[in-house]
Amino acid sequence: MKWSSVFSKEISRVFRKPSVFLVLILAPFLVAGLGIAMYSNYGLENMKLGFVNLNKDPIGGFTVRLILSFFHGGSVVELSKSNYLEALMKGEVHAVIIIPEDFTDLIYSRKQSYLWFVPSPYDLQIAAGIYTVIKSLFDDLEGSMFFDPKVLKYMFVGKGYPSPDLVVKYGKRALNFDSLLAPAVVFLSGVLVVLTLSSLSVVEDRERRLHHMYRIAELSSLGYTYSYVLSYTILGVMESSIAYFIFHWLTGTSLSTTHLVILVILSNLFHALVGFSISAISPNKGVALILMTTVLGMVFFSSGTLVPLISVPEALRKFITGTVIYNTTLIVRKAQIFGDVNLGPEYLKIVVSILVGGVVSPVFGKMVLRRE
Repeated sequence: MKWSSVFSKEISRVFRKPSVFLVLILAPFLVAGLGIAMYSNYGLENMKLGFVNLNKDPIGGFTVRLILSFFHGGSVVELSKSNYLEALMKGEVHAVIIIPEDFTDLIYSRKQSYLWFVPSPYDLQIAAGIYTVIKSLFDDLEGSMFFDPKVLKYMFVGKGYPSPDLVVKYGKRALNFDSLLAPAVVFLSGVLVVLTLSSLSVVEDRERRLHHMYRIAELSSLGYTYSYVLSYTILGVMESSIAYFIFHWLTGTSLSTTHLVILVILSNLFHALVGFSISAISPNKGVALILMTTVLGMVFFSSGTLVPLISVPEALRKFITGTVIYNTTLIVRKAQIFGDVNLGPEYLKIVVSILVGGVVSPVFGKMVLRRE
């Protein structure tokens, strides 16, 4: 028996179910709703903010102290011009504020001064929160005495001495709320559908005694496994595409397709392997549902979008940073903020995970056929 026959059977069975189309449409709305609910609880606690002060005048130092007054203790890190990008890339800080060399000159000349703001791709939602708070702080200080060089003589100077503007140096569009939520909607929608349906596929076929027919037809374990995996990978890619277009239609937000297409395929392929493995080792639907629900919870928790990584214990954080869903989101974040950067380590983690899953899942597939 050819694997293509099993593949055709499986994909046609999937699309014969009206519930599948209902799930394809509802999943993006469900993920978006969960994301909005989770974002509403974010605050400034435990945030890590870096500073690079290129201005040696006392006014530069005063501005630093003014901003730091909104943070506490170890949440502020002093960085240099040479190492702040490295700290951002490693997730050591959630954002960096740079006070430029001409800051004081602009203040004294009564021109619009500015501070550079650079977000980190890690916990980008927290960087967006920091930006919003500090931006609002300077907006409120507009026209006050804080940035008048003659503050001892004047108590209020009107609009003559503008407060600094907070300018995003990299990735301004990435700080938009819709852009923050977009990767979660695209990737998690696909994962939700793939894991939900593939985790029950082998169990359902076992109940219908289809595996006995596959064994008689001498179907190989590789052909058996990958026919299922390919079917649900295609389904997941379709769902992620639908999710993207629905989200774009609702919000107008677009993501660069440079990495998105590849990541959607890799993410759904990996989770199809996981879903098949869950179904293969489960003796019945009850066990499959429990395992599937557990894995789904871990995936949502590990995405780095709905739950900030800073709130996770250190030991668990190391596990999360190695997951496929986390690295797919991180690649999109880095590309959003820094453009053409080295994304090799993240892609390597994803590919290694898929290779491991591709080796392990046929073993489970062989066990299923032998049992039958």
